[in-house]
This record gives sequence, structure tokens and C-alpha cells, in this order.
Amino acid sequence: MFRGTIIAQIIAVLVGIYLAKLYGEEAYGYLGFFISITSIASIIGTLQLDNCIITSNTKEESTNWFNFILIIIPIIIIFLFILLHLFSKLIIFERLNSIIFLLSLVGSVVITYNLTHQSLFTFQKKFSILSNSKIFAAIFNVLFQYILYAFYNILGLIIGLLISQLVLLSYNFYINNKHIKSINFKEVKKGFKSNNTLIKFLLPSNIINSFANNLMPILILTFFGAEKAGVYFFSIKILATPLFLISSSISQVYFRESSELVVKKNDELFSITKKIVISNLIIMLSFLLIINTLGIYILNLYFENQWKDLNSFILILSFLILAKSSFNPISSLIIVLNKNLIGLMFNCYLFLINVVAIYYGTLYNNILYTVIILSLFGGIGYYIMLYYFFNHLKYDKINV
Repeated sequence: MFRGTIIAQIIAVLVGIYLAKLYGEEAYGYLGFFISITSIASIIGTLQLDNCIITSNTKEESTNWFNFILIIIPIIIIFLFILLHLFSKLIIFERLNSIIFLLSLVGSVVITYNLTHQSLFTFQKKFSILSNSKIFAAIFNVLFQYILYAFYNILGLIIGLLISQLVLLSYNFYINNKHIKSINFKEVKKGFKSNNTLIKFLLPSNIINSFANNLMPILILTFFGAEKAGVYFFSIKILATPLFLISSSISQVYFRESSELVVKKNDELFSITKKIVISNLIIMLSFLLIINTLGIYILNLYFENQWKDLNSFILILSFLILAKSSFNPISSLIIVLNKNLIGLMFNCYLFLINVVAIYYGTLYNNILYTVIILSLFGGIGYYIMLYYFFNHLKYDKINV
């Protein structure tokens, strides 16, 4: 799992820097919009029932959830985009053509399908397949994005990403073909009753969390233009690479193992969680020190006069990324410990920070105000969540 993730990220970062110089800020601004929209849609598209695939007690139960979710994904996402289209003239989409809207719709369905396949692989503990799929997806992604620049110098990044996800989806369906079966709706109905907190608390919580984490590229595109949105998105991409590496390598495994430990050996859960958090912070702090010194110097030489404000964005956002790295890899504790209401409250706070940040940025017509507020108060929120769960694991009796 770790091998595949690190190779995929190395490919994505090294080639991504070259593609950033090739395409420029505007193209990355629209890519950020596409990824933000598909990320939000993927949360809503499964109703968070993909967690039931991982936490199922039997293979049959997991497979039944898998097939049910495959059916509801296109229905929910198409309905979501119909609503989006109806309100589009009131928000920002009047600036975007119908091609980007259509690509976002298709991309949302494809990416959500792939995430659902990943949940099934996680239940089956087929981490080698997950590892290899990350490598293949990264290679195909940068390959198609490079090729398509000659034809689509603005949308090539989006189309290349979409094609790579379609290739990955074909691979996933090939591997999981034997698990495509008829749905036992009685078991689904029974599962809804036993997992009702997923719909009541986790779904709205993760929707708000997804808005909080993905809304900023959309808002910056709206109020400051595609170029500023591109610089913001590229800064986050550089800084979050090791965070994504850690989360992808640890979070799914930690989710599965913590679900077992909390029942069988809950006394070990605190020590394991503490080790993971400390290791993550050491790795991220080392990376952030390097990227804000030597890394910035190299990027400035490479980009020459391109990507203005990149230095400032990377420095300011480093605090937020460090805070995220302390909690994100263990965030599955919200589900494992049935603290979905706490997660909902936290995500409401993050969403509010986004709104306040963009408000003051537009009020003073200075995007740096937006980035500072987002990073400072968002980072503080993540540290408070870490402190809460450490206290809970150490002192409180765990009830499941």
C-alpha cells in the first residue's frame, strides 16, 4: 500500500511541476474547480454508505452494500447536478461553459465508483491491488495530461484526469467482476436501521467537511479569477503531497485495524494512535521546513516569472497542512468511536471559517487575508480535534 502510494505521489509531483509550467495558472484554476466539485459530489453520491462496505461483518454483507451503492451513485449525482444547474446562474457557473459542467458530472460518477471499489478492496484487505492501482492511475494521468496539452491548453488537465479515472474504473470492474450480484434489499433495509447514524450525523458532517476542504478553489475562482485559484490549488497540492501520502497509506489500514482494536483490545488503541500522530508530525514538519527554504528557491528558479504569490501561499498554508497531518490519518476515529455528532460540529466550524475567510478577502480585495484566516483558524480547529480524541482514548471508557 505504502509503496504504491509513494510511487504515485512522486510521479504526480515531479511531472506535475512540469505540467504546471506548461499549462500555467489559469488551467490549474479550472482543474482545482473540477477536483473540488467531484470531491464534494463523491461524498454525497454514496450517502456515506461506502463505510458499511468496510465495517461489514461478513463477505456477503459487504458485497451487498457494494452492489447497492453502485446503483444509487449515478441517480444521486445526476439529481445533484440538476439542482446545481438550476442554481448555476445565481452562483459562479455563468463564467464556465457547458463542457466543464458536463466533464464535472461524468467525473463525479467515475471517481465515486472508483472510491466505492477501493472500499471493497479495503474490506478484503487487498492492499496490493490498491497500491498498484494508484501507480497506474498516476502514470496514466500525467501521460494523458501531457499529450492533451497540444489539443486542449486549458482543459487538458481535466480531460487527462478523467480519462485516467476511466481506465482505472475499467481495471476495478475487471477485478471485482465476480462481486457484481443481485441486491438483497431486505438486508439493505436492515442495514439502514443499524447504521442510521451514518445518515443522520456522518453524511451531513462529511458534506460540510467536503465543502470546507474543497470550497475555497471554487470561491477564489469566483471572486479573484482562475489564475489566483490556480496558485492556491497548486500551493495546496505541493504542501499536501506528503499528507496525502501518509493518509492514503495509513488511514484505510488504520480504519480497519482500529475497528477491530476498539472491540478486542481497546487498551492498545491509544498507544498506536499516539505513535502514528507523532510520526506524521515529524515527517510533515521536516518536509515543510525544506519546502519553505530550498524548495521555494528551486521553484522560483524553475517557474521564473510565472506563479506569482506562490511563495506567500505556501508559507501561510503550511500551518494548516501541518495541523491536518496530525488528525486526518486518524480521522476514522469519528466513525469507529461513534462520535459523528462531534465530527458534524467540527465540520460546521471549518465551513464557517471558509465563509469568513472569503468574506474578509473580498471586503479588502486582498486574497492573502483569505488565506491567512483560513490557515490560522482552520489549523487551530484540527489541533482541538486531536486534543479531544487523545483525551477520549486515554481517559474515557470506550463504548461501541
